[in-house]
Amino acid sequence: MTTTSREYAEALFELAAEEKLVPETSEGLELVRTAVREEPGYLALLASPAIGKDARLSALDAAFRGRIPEILLGVLRMMTARGHVGELTDMAREFEELAREYRGEAEARVTSAVALSEEEQEKLKAGLEKKFRRQVTLRCEVDPALIGGVRVEMEGSVIDGSLKNRLDQIKEVMHQ
Repeated sequence: MTTTSREYAEALFELAAEEKLVPETSEGLELVRTAVREEPGYLALLASPAIGKDARLSALDAAFRGRIPEILLGVLRMMTARGHVGELTDMAREFEELAREYRGEAEARVTSAVALSEEEQEKLKAGLEKKFRRQVTLRCEVDPALIGGVRVEMEGSVIDGSLKNRLDQIKEVMHQ
């Protein structure tokens, strides 16, 4: 994440919160992110200095005016005009982090050696919600390199109960 993406996200969030449009702005950002994922050339077009600024802004308006909140469109227009539209993905991620905090939610990145069952996910989620006193959304990933166990990253904390981590700790102690 860059300082630029963080600044745009904070400005957009402040506007959205002031207008009580945080959920609508989140939905609008997801719509924009989906469009960019489905048509990667679109972001390149908006960022291209070879295309005039007015043409790029017109393309942005044609694609999203009336489909996303005006405050979001305004920030996207500003990012495009200033040559910062390449920061869109990071800005959206930063905005969503601010929106989760605003709603009293948190996201936990869970990495396990094998896929967790629904029951395991529910138990883990309940434990994290109790520990952090927030509603938690799990983002689960599988990494066989962990060998066994689970690694959780949430709000700057890392809980590493993976077998790989334990073996690394033992190896470190043996080499001292």
